[in-house]
Amino acid sequence: MRLLNEKNTDCDVICGSIIENIRKKCSSNKTNHPFSKEWLWEEFKMKFQTLTGLPFEYTENYVKENLSAVFLYFMNDISFLSCENLYKKDVAPSFNKGLLLVGKVGFGKTKIMTSFESVFKGYKPHNFKIVSVDDVVDDYEAIKSPQEKIDFYNNYTRGTMLFDDLYSEKLASNYGQTNTMKEIIMRRSRKNLKTHFTMNPVEGYEDNPKGNLLALETFYGSRVVDRLFNMCNYINLNGKSKRV
Repeated sequence: MRLLNEKNTDCDVICGSIIENIRKKCSSNKTNHPFSKEWLWEEFKMKFQTLTGLPFEYTENYVKENLSAVFLYFMNDISFLSCENLYKKDVAPSFNKGLLLVGKVGFGKTKIMTSFESVFKGYKPHNFKIVSVDDVVDDYEAIKSPQEKIDFYNNYTRGTMLFDDLYSEKLASNYGQTNTMKEIIMRRSRKNLKTHFTMNPVEGYEDNPKGNLLALETFYGSRVVDRLFNMCNYINLNGKSKRV
């Protein structure tokens, strides 16, 4: 831990202690994956080009300020905790949590995570399935029997999943209106299932992670927002993608 001096506030000391404890815990529970940073980077670029038909174009600053946090997370690298775009003030970071990637329209969040989905296919520690929240709503609206409803929730409350474009979905209509993602998030939280999300920032909270999460209360309720704090590492993606 850094040395304290007379300019430190009580808050500085408390925050420093929390981060130091997180570092120690992460170090003691570190998972060593059978691949290197170099392999993961090259594999990601290859999968991205296969998926989009375009090379992944980038600058060093773009990678450092945006994507490095995602790569370090999947590497279980302790440097993840030092990433500037990882929000740490109200959301304690952990490799046991999922990712909540927040970035403006046009950043390429879906293609980036679809590339990682392909990279980790069959690798159990990081394997995940991507589903659009709009598809979740469509599936719910297609339910025709009580058993199909049970099957619906069973399908979305198992394994590691990434729900793409959170907060863009409508309420599902099926003999009444249902907030499907609200229910799924609560069920996955109760089962302690690792869950990833992508979303566009709520207007007015582009640079305010805590405010952005709290703004979701109007649609999902405070209990769900509280679960998101506990389920996810919040990563803020700035600017637009350099992929095109």
